[in-house]
Amino acid sequence: MTITPSQNRTLFNELAAVLRGGQLLFPDDAAYEQVRQLWNGRVKTRPAAIARCLTVQDVIHTVRWTRAHGLPLSVRGAGHEIFGRSLRENGVVIDLSQMRSVTIDPVARTAQIQAGATMGNLIEAAEKYGLATATGTISGVGMTGLTLGGGYGPLIGAYGLVADNLLSAQVVTADGRLVTANAEEHPDLFWGLRGGGGNFGIVVSLEYRLHPLTTVLSGLLLYPVDQARTVLHRFNEFIATAPDELTITSGFLQTPDGATVLFLSPTYCGAPEAGEQVIAPLRTFGTLLVDQVQPVTYNDLIHGLDAFTPAGRHYYLQTQSLDGFQTETINALIEHGLPLPSPFSMINVHNFHGAASRVGASETAFALRQDHLMVELIAAWEPQSPDDEQRHIQWAQHISQALAPYAFKGGYINLLDEKEQERVPLAFGSNYERLLDLKRKYDPDDVFHSTIGHLTPKEKS
Repeated sequence: MTITPSQNRTLFNELAAVLRGGQLLFPDDAAYEQVRQLWNGRVKTRPAAIARCLTVQDVIHTVRWTRAHGLPLSVRGAGHEIFGRSLRENGVVIDLSQMRSVTIDPVARTAQIQAGATMGNLIEAAEKYGLATATGTISGVGMTGLTLGGGYGPLIGAYGLVADNLLSAQVVTADGRLVTANAEEHPDLFWGLRGGGGNFGIVVSLEYRLHPLTTVLSGLLLYPVDQARTVLHRFNEFIATAPDELTITSGFLQTPDGATVLFLSPTYCGAPEAGEQVIAPLRTFGTLLVDQVQPVTYNDLIHGLDAFTPAGRHYYLQTQSLDGFQTETINALIEHGLPLPSPFSMINVHNFHGAASRVGASETAFALRQDHLMVELIAAWEPQSPDDEQRHIQWAQHISQALAPYAFKGGYINLLDEKEQERVPLAFGSNYERLLDLKRKYDPDDVFHSTIGHLTPKEKS
């Protein structure tokens, strides 16, 4: 169904009347453009209406009303998105970004959050009790979307993926029911939510396991780019025996003076004294330009990384997962990735190991459970011209294609472009058929398709 601007107000009066706390925004409303904006300024999608929900009942009413009128539906969490899947052109957006409450139980060591809560919201609330959980690396990222895709981050070696710390979730299904998914209730859905994407319903609240943690040993180690091959080979040998408490991000970035450098960014979440001994070899891999590693609160660490990816800039991203740094992949990164196309672009490589690797491939929907490196090829630029945009996009695509022959088939589903749909089944491997069964059970009409995509008639049968 197509909605014209003149129809909006009349058609949506019924929905507006039943929203208990939220509001409806339309393209001609003063606040619409600001609310429509996602973190990635490149996304220009304009929904017909945005339902800003404040309660679970708001979500239920909006799902039922939207489906009754046959309108396309999408769901927005915190809005820190790369490809704009949370916005449907001329559709209805269920906006959860104002539902951000966080409740900490310091005795049980759990956190209950609403669906719009960001990493920063959770970290700040848990820090007051000396607790934390696995998160990503940017404070503005929503915990819900991060969890549904798996969730890489600096504590992955000690605590696993973000999804591995999920204890329970409340979900509004495609027919407007509210169900709880955990190890006892709807365990099949609970399995799918941990890394299977947002394909089965709208997650409105989540419960996480927390761990005693306030301070980590972390920071940047910078090396000259002409030493990259040597440093990365030594780094590859080092991470094979690194303890769970140490997770290291690596890659390439530009310094403020315009120099391209190789960086290693260790995060050690054990005793600082032990961490200094563990991290010491990283300082010997080449000629250190900068050493910023020091004790820092986990809250400050995550917020300190925000400056690298401000909201409103234009972004495009490709990803490949590698079985370590081999000569061929190191050469591909250097020869095809450098120089970086802008001062804001970077190559960021996550170190998947430890607790995350000890989870069985079939225990959660997230299937790639062996040690690996997840490479993010992040093109970032201030908008100037369409030609300039294509240059940045082609840079990321070119490196991704160069790495593909050496990479695992599939990819990290949170970072796959809609044009890479063929990689999705490969990312889930043997879990894919089980996910399709869940889709048929909880969303047979394919209302939600942020990851797996539209089911074909053959798959629906």
